[in-house]
Amino acid sequence: MCPPPPEEPMGAPRPSRFGGRAMRVASAALAVLACIACAAVATHSDSNHSPKPKSKPRIWDPGFRVEFSTEPFAKSVIRKFDAYNMARGGLDDGPTFDANVNLYMEPDLVYESVGFGTWRTPAGWARGEEHNYGMAFPETVFMQMLFFGDARVATTTTYGSALWSGDLFGVKAPWQWVTLRITDFYLMSEPTNTSRGRISYNFMMIDWADALRQIGRPMLPKAPLEEGLVLPPAANDGVPAPLSAIVQVQGRNATEAREVALAALHEDWAGDGASAARSWQGDMTFYGPGGIGLAKGVAAYQQHVLAPFRAAFANRTVGVELAACEGNYCAAFGRLHGRGVASWLGQPTAGRDIALRFAMHWRVVGGRVQEGWAIFDVPGLFEQVGKDFYALAAAGGSRA
Repeated sequence: MCPPPPEEPMGAPRPSRFGGRAMRVASAALAVLACIACAAVATHSDSNHSPKPKSKPRIWDPGFRVEFSTEPFAKSVIRKFDAYNMARGGLDDGPTFDANVNLYMEPDLVYESVGFGTWRTPAGWARGEEHNYGMAFPETVFMQMLFFGDARVATTTTYGSALWSGDLFGVKAPWQWVTLRITDFYLMSEPTNTSRGRISYNFMMIDWADALRQIGRPMLPKAPLEEGLVLPPAANDGVPAPLSAIVQVQGRNATEAREVALAALHEDWAGDGASAARSWQGDMTFYGPGGIGLAKGVAAYQQHVLAPFRAAFANRTVGVELAACEGNYCAAFGRLHGRGVASWLGQPTAGRDIALRFAMHWRVVGGRVQEGWAIFDVPGLFEQVGKDFYALAAAGGSRA
């Protein structure tokens, strides 16, 4: 009889945001192979005790098409990194997984997330996000909607169709398919004589308030706008958008787009009443997060998105920590600061200094923003008003 398999060592294949289901298959196969090997050893003599040399880690070749060859450096790194994880996550042995991930991540990587905490080093990233996500959502199909960057910063915004089949944050598995809104921002390290740079910082945020709404654990009051719908850009710029080759050959101006996007950010979230939505097209679309919803047209955006925020906070400022533009697409990650004078999203923000993490993306057309996407750190907001978002979720939801 074969002994039970050993506990999973550090660096072993693991369920991940990219390959959880494959991990289950791989684990079962490894268990069968272990028993076969055990039986085989029992039938052979012990004449040869020399250990076999360990095989070298296999470096995966993404084999990208020539159409991707002109991508900005940060975007090209993330394309390779994501492609490896999508293709091999949960399938490769530990040393191979580590060797491939280390090609793209700095040894002192800082990984910061909403939900999974802050971790350091590639191994910490694997334990913090990849393992926890994979245990809760072992079956996920991701649809990247936006993916762009420049030499130092890259970003994605994605939705995942995921089977929530594992416990998470104290929330019992609902065994239900949900749509997860996800955004990532990546910062590359400074180039050196020997390296063009690897990922030194990664911020990842999932719209947990929207995910919990879908399983009947509402954390925020029902929004007056439609919640849960998020779409790719309404443009033939590729999916995810934009395809670098298109924006390059058409000469789309990233500098002009940056000016428009950052103007919209500051005018809307820090400006006075006259500045609201000044940098948007009249028929704009704003894909807001859970608790805010989808605004179509400037009037809905002003009334249901900007006006409640402006009424709730005085002394508003915007702090941008990372930003990137490619062609007419721009993104920014940072914090919205304000002094609470009233409640916002049903939370007691009055009398409190709030610093709300945000991730926003914009598509600029004709000198104005045509479409925008946003996710806010709602769990962080709860913490700043003295509430435990995850404990409330485990108890049934803040609005239950």
